[in-house]
Amino acid sequence: MEKKFRVLRLIGTIWKILAWVALILGVLVSIGMLLTSVLGGGIMGQLGQQAGQMPSWAFGVMGGIVGFIVSLILTVIYFLIMYAVGELIYLLIAVEENTRLAAQWIQARSAPAPYPAAPAAYAPAPTPPYSAPQA
Repeated sequence: MEKKFRVLRLIGTIWKILAWVALILGVLVSIGMLLTSVLGGGIMGQLGQQAGQMPSWAFGVMGGIVGFIVSLILTVIYFLIMYAVGELIYLLIAVEENTRLAAQWIQARSAPAPYPAAPAAYAPAPTPPYSAPQA
């Protein structure tokens, strides 16, 4: 069967690839955020206390852990949405293909049977074979 909608298939694949790229980068950024807060948490905590505007936990290790968890959750949500868009495109293409096949099958089954050949209106009687006169 002929594959239709090649561009839509390409777009669906691109969405899936972008979903994986977003997941990998999001996890790396989340880990980087956690490591930055854990390794530099003391300095960041002091900055938060000096500013006086933000609570001290928002800058320290606890803030990094909360940021890591929130960032990881958002990354997974973005991944699921992007991957679902790619799968939705493939689903719609599959529905179209199945619908086309079903229509072809129904059309082939419901086609009227060909009419039998009509009898000739005038069919001359067969002539007997020629026989030579007897002497």
